[in-house]
Amino acid sequence: MRISRQIEWDMGHRVTNHKSKCRNLHGHRYKAEICVEGKLVNINGSSDEGMVMDFGDIKELANKYIHDILDHGFMVWVKDKPVAEFFKKNPDQKHIFVPFIPTAENIAAWIFVQLDKKIKDKYKTGLKLYSVKLWETPTSTAVCTRKDL
Repeated sequence: MRISRQIEWDMGHRVTNHKSKCRNLHGHRYKAEICVEGKLVNINGSSDEGMVMDFGDIKELANKYIHDILDHGFMVWVKDKPVAEFFKKNPDQKHIFVPFIPTAENIAAWIFVQLDKKIKDKYKTGLKLYSVKLWETPTSTAVCTRKDL
């Protein structure tokens, strides 16, 4: 069985070599759907009885390891020299250096990696992250599953 929870945040980025205006500094209202797969908990009296995982637990992990890190920050590819230099000179400006061009596809994969290990470490009951679906705009999404990594 699979369940999912959505989170949203605001973040800036740029796609350095893009052929259009996305090569400029800009931001989005991102939304991610975190989908977890597992068996229903069947422990009598358990808080999670009848659930795969409590939605609040997904929210807690997603907020701690995704939202709180990215919200109102700027994701910077470390090889984007002018932007990286700006943030190095202005460390009080929230930024997240990453080893990839911050496209929707790469951000979805980054989120998957961040949450996959946390779910495995915290819940040793066979739960696993199934997918991350990332909206960069209301009509444009990228989906990452384990097979994509």
